[in-house]
Amino acid sequence: MVIAEASARYTLIDLDVFKVRLRSFERIDLKNYPYTFDEFWKWKIEVETRWCHILDDGHRMETYNRLCNILPLWQTYRGVSEVRWREVLLNSLENMSEAYNQIRKYSLLEFSKVPEDALRLIWHELGRVKEKDGKRNDFGYYSIVAICKPLIFLWGQTVAFDSRVRAHFPRKYNVPKRNRWSFEDWKEVMEKIENDLKREPRVIKFFKEVSREKYGTDLYVPYGQFLDLYYWVWFDKV
Repeated sequence: MVIAEASARYTLIDLDVFKVRLRSFERIDLKNYPYTFDEFWKWKIEVETRWCHILDDGHRMETYNRLCNILPLWQTYRGVSEVRWREVLLNSLENMSEAYNQIRKYSLLEFSKVPEDALRLIWHELGRVKEKDGKRNDFGYYSIVAICKPLIFLWGQTVAFDSRVRAHFPRKYNVPKRNRWSFEDWKEVMEKIENDLKREPRVIKFFKEVSREKYGTDLYVPYGQFLDLYYWVWFDKV
């Protein structure tokens, strides 16, 4: 079965294909155990309450250590000094703690309601980690991978948008093929995804079922990660 971009039945994904690709991704990611998305997400769910979150003072270092093991496996900072990106990442996680606290309970279904100031701060803090000088870019253009790969673990609501995913995403979303994006580029694509996902109750229902099966709850459904793996695992037979 292949994706029919112009299909009237499906907008974002074909659920039958998703089921195959989900299992394929799980087998691929399991090779990195315990540094997998599932293990990170289970831990996040255990930590986060009304008062606690994974970037607060009591949990930030654990989050940082987990990301330092995971992100190189996801080829997030290729071409950047390991010592430098680790140093900048730790500082960025501290700087964005309160902004993360503001966005963490919003899902992709509510993307347009997420406080924009908080999202912009996170955009700059994660984006600068891969910059040569570790500083903010005045024009707001950063490696989209440097921002979205950490954020897919921290928040779960964005697609990672690596080159493979960008190449396979349906044309209707006008996903930039270049590596460096502006905040506005990302926001525009994400709002289109949000609008289409809200029109797919079957997909939302199934994603919640998968979340309950894998993580024991649908309180935090990683909609972005589910969509990302769908466009990253680009084959239907394993």
